[in-house]
Amino acid sequence: MDVPYCAAAADPLPRNGPLPRGLDPDEAVRWEGFLRNHPLGQYQQSVRWAWIKEGEGWRSRLVTWSDCNGSMAGGFLLLIKNTRFGRVGFVNKGPVLKEEHPNSIGLAMQRLLDTAASERVRALIVQPPDESRIAPADFRSHGFCRAPVPGIIDATLIASLEGGQEGVRSRLGRTARREARQAQDRGVQTVEGTRADLPVFFELMCVTCRRQGVRPNPASVEALYRRWDAFTPDIRLFLATVKGEAVAGLLVLRFGDRCVFEKKGWNEKFPEAHPNTLLNVEAMMRAAAWGCRVVDFGAMDRSLAEQMLAGKAVETEVAATRYAFNLRLGARPVLLPEARVWIPWKWQRPWLDWLLSVPAFARRLERWVAA
Repeated sequence: MDVPYCAAAADPLPRNGPLPRGLDPDEAVRWEGFLRNHPLGQYQQSVRWAWIKEGEGWRSRLVTWSDCNGSMAGGFLLLIKNTRFGRVGFVNKGPVLKEEHPNSIGLAMQRLLDTAASERVRALIVQPPDESRIAPADFRSHGFCRAPVPGIIDATLIASLEGGQEGVRSRLGRTARREARQAQDRGVQTVEGTRADLPVFFELMCVTCRRQGVRPNPASVEALYRRWDAFTPDIRLFLATVKGEAVAGLLVLRFGDRCVFEKKGWNEKFPEAHPNTLLNVEAMMRAAAWGCRVVDFGAMDRSLAEQMLAGKAVETEVAATRYAFNLRLGARPVLLPEARVWIPWKWQRPWLDWLLSVPAFARRLERWVAA
């Protein structure tokens, strides 16, 4: 575990697949370089992600602009899909701007609206990058609805990798340290998988999804192959084995200095051996050796995150959730910018604001958009 993992930087475009349809190759390469070197750049705005989503029925459009010196000043990747609601556009973790100030934000907002109009979308959903300073007021001043869009991750758990592997160990909770030791004593081993192991991982992931009552996402092993091919060498698979059998898996993705624990699975075998604890601890160690600054565990309930950040006692509520596991690994809650939606008809925006504020209707709208 103390041997650093060395890999060449990923190519700007997918190696094993074509450029997403409609994107200019030169602009795509330039955007990918800008994004990877920007502190606000995240993989959801990557050309590689656009290629993955193309396999799920999304079309992509890349919009960029330059400053007076010819340097890239900002841009966004827009995903477009036909749904029961009509044509919907989604800018996930964008726009990404060289500098965020009132003028640049105003320009980006106008570019977003112009693009939505040219694509004739019936709804445009935008969620800024995690650490963006684009505020709800910026959305409201450009005609976006006041209410946030349901079903889009608006809080997460982040673990610092500062101090490398020793730093990771020092921030583990007492329970996590004990379980990791017990896992090693009870024969759990962690191994790094390859592309050939993705079918095994997919089965583990499906077991977890059934346990949680959700559909697997991605929905097929072929979609996992597409992820792997798009992000190699910045995607890795770790498996926890007991007596030679893979019982838990973790798919992690590096983009910039962030490592995202994107997908996980466990077949519920050998719980007394704590395979998931050792798997996650080892993956965090690998991420630190990989040169990452933080691990992003993917999601957290926003209400619980807000209460924890306010210093409220929510130990009992948290203990009953899956977030307790990640908190024992040293993660801390972080609030993310909420997504906002724009529709072209001004008279319908107050009605949509009301609709989004009613939980039952919001859940139904979420299903319609996803269909």
